[in-house]
Amino acid sequence: PASLTAATGMDALTHAIEAYVSTVASPYTDALAMKAIEMVTAYLPSSYNGNRESRAAMHDAQCLAGMAFSNALLGIVHSMAHKTGAAFHEGSMKDRHLPHGCANAIYLPFVIKYNAHDGRAAERYADIARMLGLPGNSNKGLIENLCALIDKMNDELNIPHTLKEFGVDEAEFNAKVDEIAVNAVGDACTGSNPRQPSQEEMEKLLLAVY
Repeated sequence: PASLTAATGMDALTHAIEAYVSTVASPYTDALAMKAIEMVTAYLPSSYNGNRESRAAMHDAQCLAGMAFSNALLGIVHSMAHKTGAAFHEGSMKDRHLPHGCANAIYLPFVIKYNAHDGRAAERYADIARMLGLPGNSNKGLIENLCALIDKMNDELNIPHTLKEFGVDEAEFNAKVDEIAVNAVGDACTGSNPRQPSQEEMEKLLLAVY
């Protein structure tokens, strides 16, 4: 189904981007991650629209991304997605749960902007933007255009940009955000993120995403 193609494809893109900026990345995982990013951005939109050659290419891209993050680990996009996926499930969403890949797609631009305050992470996000041929005369400009590309892909894949747009109830979100933030900070993926957020910072990120 198209929605599953979109969610799993953006999950793979998140795997690759987080692996590339991970604190334990290596030249081996960098090569895998960069090729996966190149392929996902090239093939996911047409795969979503049913092109079978693009779907075959996405299988390879997703495997490359998996090989990258299996060795380089991930970051707080996944920490947040793991914990919100558990918090906002079918019973609370009127028979709509928050798919993992969809959550990753929503969170990814916000986390890139948060992590880019770290110098090494900013250089690495800029590397990705340059590899993709995006414009920008500075790391800041390159990172802004990388986030814009992800937003554009989400539009093409009919993925919302915020949790509110997805349909998460505001009162329920506010009631759960403290617990989600605590759990996200403690998630296994947080340890290899470029920045180590406090609970307060994690709450601010979650509120921004809402």
